Formats: sequence, C-alpha cells, structure tokens
Amino acid sequence: MDNIEPKSVQFFRLYNGAQKRVYAFLLMLVHNHTDAEDLLQETASILWEQYHQYDPRGSFAAWAIGIARNKALDFLKRKRTSRPFLSDDFYRDISNLAETESAHTDQRVKALRQCVKKLSSENQALLHLRFEKGVSVKRISQMSEHSAQAIYKKISRIYSYLHSCIHRTLVQWEHP
Repeated sequence: MDNIEPKSVQFFRLYNGAQKRVYAFLLMLVHNHTDAEDLLQETASILWEQYHQYDPRGSFAAWAIGIARNKALDFLKRKRTSRPFLSDDFYRDISNLAETESAHTDQRVKALRQCVKKLSSENQALLHLRFEKGVSVKRISQMSEHSAQAIYKKISRIYSYLHSCIHRTLVQWEHP
C-alpha cells in the first residue's frame, strides 16, 4: 500500500505540471474546447494506466503529448464524416508543429514571469487585478480614479513592454 501512494502523488504532480501544455496541444489539433477537454480526460486516464512505463529520465510532458497525439489522431479519423479530414501526413505534420510549439511554451512562461518581475509594483498590481482577480477595467478605473480609457492604454503599454521583454529574454537565452 505504501508504494501506491507515493507513485500517485508523483504522477499527479507531474500531470499537473504538464496538463496545460497537453491541453494546448490537443486544442491546436482539434480546434474545439469540448473535444480537447474530452481528449485530455482520455489522455489522463491512459497516462495513469501506463504510468509504470514512463521513464523518469525523460520529459513527462513529451511522453504525455505523445499519447495525446495518438488520441487526437484517432479522434480526427473517427470524425471524418462530420469534419473534413485531410491526409494523415498533414495531421502528422501539424501534430509535430504543435508539439514543437508546446515545448517552447515553458520557456515563454518562464520569460514572462521574469519580465513581470521587472514591472513597477503599480503595473504588477494592475495586471494582478485585471487578469488574476478578473476585475473589470471599469471597476479598476473606479478604484483608481483613472478613466477606463487610461487603464486600457496602460494595459496596452504593459503588453507592449512584456512582448518586447519576452522576445529579448528568449533571444538572450538562445544566444548567451
């Protein structure tokens, strides 16, 4: 019994770390949130059933995406009658592209976190209110005594800064 619990804890820690990336990968392939969520659940079930086959020296996310790819391609083949189905080669190429893009997501998120830390505390608080707490721009403008238009402009400037910062950071990491 003791061996089961640590493996389950380890599995869920790894799965939670990869879940968003696997979902994004599935969504890129099937272009439908409901289908992607269903496939994610099926993938999670298979990952759990086959967890004993996972090699911890490798990337859990890459292993999970490999399984998700197979589920998505099977799904797309089954849906040939209700959706246009392109060649297997096309979906294989798209799958490879989606996997590559998914792999870069971790680096982008890491760069974003680093860039957000460089923002002023006021700008960090604005992002926190708007995107983590979900406070509307109208409500933020009432709380801050700035017009909604001024808040939108400020958020736009923050976006521009973050976009540039993330790009510079990724380039620096690629070419130290």
